[in-house]
Amino acid sequence: MASRRRRRTRRQSSAAPSRSRSSSSDKSGKRDQRKGGQRTQQKGGLGRGFWLYMIAVMALFIPLNLYCLNQASPPGPGEETQQQAAAILNSVNDPHEPYATDPPTSGPHVTQLAAHGYRTDTLVDEIQVANLSRGFVIVHFNDAGLEAEMRQLAAEFEGHDVIVQPDASLPAETAVALTAWGRIERLDSYDKGRVYNFVRNYAGLGQPLATPASGGGG
Repeated sequence: MASRRRRRTRRQSSAAPSRSRSSSSDKSGKRDQRKGGQRTQQKGGLGRGFWLYMIAVMALFIPLNLYCLNQASPPGPGEETQQQAAAILNSVNDPHEPYATDPPTSGPHVTQLAAHGYRTDTLVDEIQVANLSRGFVIVHFNDAGLEAEMRQLAAEFEGHDVIVQPDASLPAETAVALTAWGRIERLDSYDKGRVYNFVRNYAGLGQPLATPASGGGG
């Protein structure tokens, strides 16, 4: 009997540390779970803060970028003119309102179009405007001394929507006038670079123009 009591006492003594270790392990596991949950919450909080910050930055910079893009688009060459109604005339002799500019840049016109290239005569206004309405640029000159350069210019624009013509109606201080639909540029001397720039901006070209050759500037 005494021997059996000693064995039970030893078994109870050996079981007590095991239960203690199990309880300690459970407590440690719970502490680890709580710490892990706190870390997850902290990470989630940082993520939300980051995206809120990015949204605020985008809300600030998108309108600013749009403003800068608008400011980076300067107006094209020449002056903008008053655009008149593009009434269609049956004939160049039909009565119509006067043109707002001379040479004309918009307004009533016929349906007849002139061919591109160099001309020895001056087109009537109603045909000039018809060509402008189809994307042409017209180069007017009133200095007979420029004829050779104007012929060369027309040759360089061969195949494009450009007409080069003499125009005695230009005022004395204007050597060359460039017209497109709703635009005009007056030059007191021939400047080939400015002519090319005007054509590049306003002519209905199917292919890019080559860089103008040197010379002819004024």
